[in-house]
Amino acid sequence: METTLTIIPKLTRRSFFRIGSASVSCLYLLPMVRPLNVRASEKAKLLGSAEYCIFLFLQGGASQIDTFDFKEGKWTPPEFDLRTIKGGPLKLPYGLFPRLAEKMDQIALVRSVAAWESAHPRAQYYLQVAHPISPARVNEMPSIGAVIAYEMKARRKEGDFLPPFVCMNYGAGGGAGIVGSGCLDAQCSPWTIETESGVDIGLSDAERQRYDRRWSLLNRLEQGARSAEGLGGNASYELHSHYQSAHSMITARGIRETLQLNEEERKTYGASALGDACILARNLLAAEAGTRYVFISHNGWDHHKDIYEKNGPLYSRCSELDPALSHLLTDLGRLRCRDGSTSLLEKTLVVCMGEFGRTVGELMTGRRGRDHLRDASTTLFVGGGVKGGRIIGATDDTGGRVVDPGWNKQRSIYIEDVAATMYSALGIDYTKKITNTPSGRAFEYLELFSGTTFLGPSEIEPLFS
Repeated sequence: METTLTIIPKLTRRSFFRIGSASVSCLYLLPMVRPLNVRASEKAKLLGSAEYCIFLFLQGGASQIDTFDFKEGKWTPPEFDLRTIKGGPLKLPYGLFPRLAEKMDQIALVRSVAAWESAHPRAQYYLQVAHPISPARVNEMPSIGAVIAYEMKARRKEGDFLPPFVCMNYGAGGGAGIVGSGCLDAQCSPWTIETESGVDIGLSDAERQRYDRRWSLLNRLEQGARSAEGLGGNASYELHSHYQSAHSMITARGIRETLQLNEEERKTYGASALGDACILARNLLAAEAGTRYVFISHNGWDHHKDIYEKNGPLYSRCSELDPALSHLLTDLGRLRCRDGSTSLLEKTLVVCMGEFGRTVGELMTGRRGRDHLRDASTTLFVGGGVKGGRIIGATDDTGGRVVDPGWNKQRSIYIEDVAATMYSALGIDYTKKITNTPSGRAFEYLELFSGTTFLGPSEIEPLFS
């Protein structure tokens, strides 16, 4: 008779804690062995029509019916000077946008844009990240600009000294604040500039020798700190990364010329914070030295009060936007890329929008302004392969509801679709996801679902066909 020996495993208390601690440690370290990027789909066909992107944010939410989806009514001041542009169906308040009216053959207007949120902080966060705000994940979610910076790493050339992501004039201002690199490398964070404070970096010959001595000393001190037990880690790495980026920029030849603001040019661009930001954006891209995405905020479009007051808030915002954006487009079209084959505008996608629209009709707030409206707004697209002189989508007679989406999705266009368009134009696969996050939950560049429905975001194809 054959005897079978049965081994019964014994788990002592000491073994339990030893195995348990190893399991927990391995689970915690698991994200470190995961691939950083995972392709979620092989179906994305990318446009690849641009190398750069400028996002001009009308912070506060412009009134679509008073700007680029104009609806004339009893409320319309006569000085708006409504005109039909270049014999086409497009009507604009020429009195507000005399220069941009001459550029409409280059600009595509998308009038079927809607937003998920109608409160500034949440809507502005959504605009920067193309994801709803999640308190549990807010620190690990990278902005669109950070994702672009991360994806553009492989395209950086030796000698590139400018940061890939630049953000100008976006203070807190009651909104969400600047969204940075999240779970991505610190070098994907935005370089923030406030043009009203001036931009003065770079070294004179007199300063260079002293700076070199201090830089050498800093490197020796950092090297000692990193080698000391218990010091260093992620915080030390991030500081070192920022130092290196700043050093490359400060010591680069031509940095002062790139960031210089000529007084005559300032007047041409409107002599405003927005105009200065547009000049700097032009210079940063023309340098072809590493900057790929520029986020510019034009503050002050939240017009709850006295929107039509003579020389009031709407007039002042338009009087700054009109010269700044029109001259930016002129200069980008005039400048040639370094290879000489195309203009800078052909390689730069320019997007201009607010976080939502404004309420419509004659019934306004008690303070004669317009409140927030998430159902309809207008976005401008120019350059980077966009076919200008066209209107995509339509709203009803009041301008408050989308009645014709104007594209194959047969629904309103959301920030996810705008982001997909930007990513695709830059040759970035927007179906990717990042799995190595602090929470262990994947960050998808764009999610298939919104907060309420299946969305399936994609680039806005009629812009390019």
